[in-house]
Amino acid sequence: MSKRKYRKLKEKYKLETGYFEDGLPYARIGSKSQILVNIEALSFNHEPPSGFALRQFIKSAKFFTKHYTIYLVGRKPNLPENYLFDKMADDYAKMIWREFKEPVDVMGVSTGGQLAHYLAANHPDVIRKLVIISAAYRLSERGIEIERKAAEYFKQGKYGKSLAAILDFLFSSRISRSIAKFFTRLFGKKVMGKIEYPNDFLNEIQADRAMNFKDRLGEIKAPTLVMSGELDIGYSVDDVHITAEGIPDAELILYKGYGHNLIMSNRKQAQKDILEFLKN
Repeated sequence: MSKRKYRKLKEKYKLETGYFEDGLPYARIGSKSQILVNIEALSFNHEPPSGFALRQFIKSAKFFTKHYTIYLVGRKPNLPENYLFDKMADDYAKMIWREFKEPVDVMGVSTGGQLAHYLAANHPDVIRKLVIISAAYRLSERGIEIERKAAEYFKQGKYGKSLAAILDFLFSSRISRSIAKFFTRLFGKKVMGKIEYPNDFLNEIQADRAMNFKDRLGEIKAPTLVMSGELDIGYSVDDVHITAEGIPDAELILYKGYGHNLIMSNRKQAQKDILEFLKN
């Protein structure tokens, strides 16, 4: 993204990107006193979003700016080995208390939704309401296999192929998936940029695949909205039902005809449902 385009976006949306003092990367839009923290999904680079990722954040977040200041928050760069969701949740909890001094609304998509389970259970004092999107208490067997393949390519430095493997999550249509993967294999490495700390992506993959939160769902006390597409292959419908049923104060919305890419492919309806839950 050019400096000129970034400057225009910054002026239009009161946009800011950077790092919190403990290293968590973020993007922020809005100027309201109410805070909505969006825990970033699976990420190849632990850095503030730019380019396509930043534009997608703006598309998803600008709907909420009448009511909220919205932060997209990633993980610290250069994480040590076995730095899994419980430790990542500690980082988010410390940041929330330091920056906002009170509980905030939290949402997480996919890996961000998985991590949000730990944040809500281990640190109930930092969350007012919780939204879990396209995630469940565990990754499906198909999801585990997709991430295993992505990790193997990544370890070999085949970053375009790794990103292409992850696309199996996103597209339920075989034709759309094939087209997207073709272009990703060609240009994926360029789009991803320099991978400074390969261990960060591999840590997240490890955390995704190791997670089974079923026996701890009852520890999540915040009012929770669980949202998922019925065609999501990364998180099965059965596991999504178990997740919503296991959280004491949860409601579930399943979207017929949508897969893991719910928040992008059904953005307007998902945004309306999220805001209605948060404001009631």
